[in-house]
Amino acid sequence: MSMTATGHGHGKTILIGEHHVMDGARALAIGLPPFRTDVTLTRGAPGALHVTLEDDVDPMVANDTRQMFVAAAQAAGLSGAIGARIASTVPMRRGLGSSAALAVAAVRAAWRLADRADPTAAELLQAARQCESIVHGNSSGLDPAAAAGTDPVLFQSGQVLRRVHVAPVLASARWLLADIGASVPTRDAIAIAIHHRRELGADAVKDLNAQTSAAADQALAALESGDLTRLAIALRSAGEAMEPLGVVNVAMREALVAMRAAGALAAKQTGAGLGGMLLALCTTEAEAQAVAAAIAPRIRTFWTLPIYPEHA
Repeated sequence: MSMTATGHGHGKTILIGEHHVMDGARALAIGLPPFRTDVTLTRGAPGALHVTLEDDVDPMVANDTRQMFVAAAQAAGLSGAIGARIASTVPMRRGLGSSAALAVAAVRAAWRLADRADPTAAELLQAARQCESIVHGNSSGLDPAAAAGTDPVLFQSGQVLRRVHVAPVLASARWLLADIGASVPTRDAIAIAIHHRRELGADAVKDLNAQTSAAADQALAALESGDLTRLAIALRSAGEAMEPLGVVNVAMREALVAMRAAGALAAKQTGAGLGGMLLALCTTEAEAQAVAAAIAPRIRTFWTLPIYPEHA
């Protein structure tokens, strides 16, 4: 019987499909290996299931975090006292999937502590989605699907349609992630987007979903063929589909304009919005650094990451 087990999850960024994925649009997201969460679970005395957090966890999120671990333990069939430790480099409230990374890591650790084989992709997604819903209210499953791996994932209606193999020719291209500052809680941004979708009406939402799905398909084809121009067009279209949802504030909009003016092929919000992270597509590391320097007064910090996963 295992007494200690560990599991991990990655941060993520959504390329296409924020919010619209909840209405059935296709979405595209990627795991971010440099941002990682590790969870260690330790078995204690037998009895009823009880989870103790062994780290200093922000009181604002401690209860949700404990409930996530309980849900992961229940899904794995665990009982008794369990201690949980968290080590994470995924920034919180930045749209990089800190909750999804924690959920994926917790599920993997729980399965291993229960002396089970690692969960299948479907089992991992189902259990991690349940865990993430504790924090966000109703997880689409997109974030956990991306947080479980490193290749881009095409996602729709709660299912991974396929993992995307990025063309090696894109090895020199870069994503630029720019931190505009803490976002509102994801649950609140989701509520605002739902409100705006209701005000837009069914026909307008249907059109935005179709635009988003078409952008996801176009981006997938561009990644697999190595067509940066086509990828940029898809990202711009996806960004335009986000504008009516009320989750791109003035500071984000001004920074996005500045990123494009500085030479980014495309720039858009990524994540739930109203703060957090902006995503830009750049042809080289030098270009990404130049764009970041141009917008330095508008952002807290930034990261540049390879598009081609094997160069991560």
